[in-house]
Amino acid sequence: MTGSTADQALAGLRRLLRPASVATVGGFRPPEDPLTSWFLHGTGRPGEALPEWRGGAMFPLLQIRVDELPFVPPQLEATAMLVLFVTLDLSLDAPHGEGWLIREYPALDGLVPLPGPETPYRPFPVRWDAVEDDAPGWEDAWSLMDLTPINRDEAASERFFSEFRRYDGTKVGGYPREVQHGAGVEDFVFQVGSEPKVGFMWGDRGIAYFHRPADGGWRFSCQFL
Repeated sequence: MTGSTADQALAGLRRLLRPASVATVGGFRPPEDPLTSWFLHGTGRPGEALPEWRGGAMFPLLQIRVDELPFVPPQLEATAMLVLFVTLDLSLDAPHGEGWLIREYPALDGLVPLPGPETPYRPFPVRWDAVEDDAPGWEDAWSLMDLTPINRDEAASERFFSEFRRYDGTKVGGYPREVQHGAGVEDFVFQVGSEPKVGFMWGDRGIAYFHRPADGGWRFSCQFL
């Protein structure tokens, strides 16, 4: 396969790069306002209880204040605050509401801090940075374009992995960061990484992916080493 054909394929991949909001966890003074993005803090309406699963309360793993995001996916344009709740014994293929749950609020007015159950994790505020060059992983890229010219050219294959940025950790938008295999680019909204400062990990250094198709329901999947 000619190098020019592989170069054209790599140029095609560059045209598919996506913007994303990438989380920085801690390392700055925590804000006094509870209505900001946090790990291990959540807010809700007055009198609203923590969601429960199998007789125990879930805890707020990640709170996202949407107007803090430099890039907002279309699925969150009508959302002001999103809170992801999980349990300690979460099954990694559970449907929404069974061990994990996302609450969304169209406005910040009236939201108050929720009590949090005891967990082994540490709360940290989150700050978001804009990126414009998030690239899909190898398997997910195949769902977007034909990678045969790159696959047949060793130098181009090396460039696929060395010249393109793929952001792990926690982010909103962009592409899911593959750990073992493709996670699916369609309807992808955000991912939550294993965050060392928080002390939270999905399996062995895993990443959880959250997709929202047109019917409005949330879908969860997870990969780890």
